[in-house]
Amino acid sequence: MSQPKNKKFAITAAIIGVIAVGVIGAYFVSAQTTVTMIPTTQEDQEKNDALGVAQRFIVTSPTFAFDGDANTLDTVYVGPAESFPPQHMIKIAFDSAHGGFGNREGQMLTQVITHHKMDIIVSEGIVISAVTDDVWDELNNQYVLKNPQPKLPSSDETIIPFDGMATDYSSLVDAIKSRGVLVEYVDEIAAESSSFSVSTKVISVGGADVQVFEFASESDAKTASLTVSKDGTEIGTSIIRWIDTPHFYTNGKLIVLYVGQNPEIVNLLESFLGKQFAGM
Repeated sequence: MSQPKNKKFAITAAIIGVIAVGVIGAYFVSAQTTVTMIPTTQEDQEKNDALGVAQRFIVTSPTFAFDGDANTLDTVYVGPAESFPPQHMIKIAFDSAHGGFGNREGQMLTQVITHHKMDIIVSEGIVISAVTDDVWDELNNQYVLKNPQPKLPSSDETIIPFDGMATDYSSLVDAIKSRGVLVEYVDEIAAESSSFSVSTKVISVGGADVQVFEFASESDAKTASLTVSKDGTEIGTSIIRWIDTPHFYTNGKLIVLYVGQNPEIVNLLESFLGKQFAGM
C-alpha cells in the first residue's frame, strides 16, 4: 500500500519541479531579452533628432541624389546656434562621380570624382538651409544668393548721352559711361583661352568684372549664343562651375557675361542689351 503513495508523491514533486523550472526559466529568459534604455538629456535628444533629419535630407538633395556615393558619407554635428527656436548646424561630406552641382540630367559631365561638403541647418525638425561647398543652394537648386553691392561708384568723366542699344564693344562702354557709372578696361584674354571663338575683353563696371565677346557679325554672335545652356552652366562641351550667378546677354555683335548678383549691374546691362538669354 505504501508504494503507490510514494509513487504519487514522486509524480507530484516532479510536476512541482517542472513548474518551478519553467517559472525560473521564464524569469531568466525575460531578464536576458529586456533592453536597457540609457536616459538621455533633452539636448542629446534634440541633437540626435536633428542628425536624423539631416541624414534623411541629404539622400534627396539635388547634388547628392544625382551621383553621390553613399559609402563616402561623413556626418559631423557642429553644434547648436544661439537662436530661438534652436538651430542645429551639421556638416556632411561626400563624393560625387562627376563635377558640378544639383540635378545635371542631360548635361555634358566631367568624369572626375568630386569631394563636397554640405552645411545643413535644422530647426524644429526641418532643414531650413543646405549649402554645398559654400556656393550651391540645395533647397532652391541654384547658386547661393549673396548680398549685392549697394551702390555703384560714379565716374568723374563728363557724361555724354547715349540712346538705343549697345551692339559692339565701343557702344557698350559709351552706354555704361552715359549712366555716370565708372567703367575701366581690365584685360584681354586671347581667343585660344576664351569661352568662345573670339578674344575676351574684361572691363570693370562699378568694380565688378564684366566679360565682353565681340564677334565679326551678328549672325556669328547668335550662333555662339546657341551653344550656351539655359542655366549658363555649359558652353559647348564645357561644364562651368561659376563662383556666383552667371548672366549672359547678347545684342548685335556682342555676347556679354556678368557673374554676380548686383541688381544695379543687371539692370544696367539689360537696359542696353535686353534680357539675359541664359543664366540664373
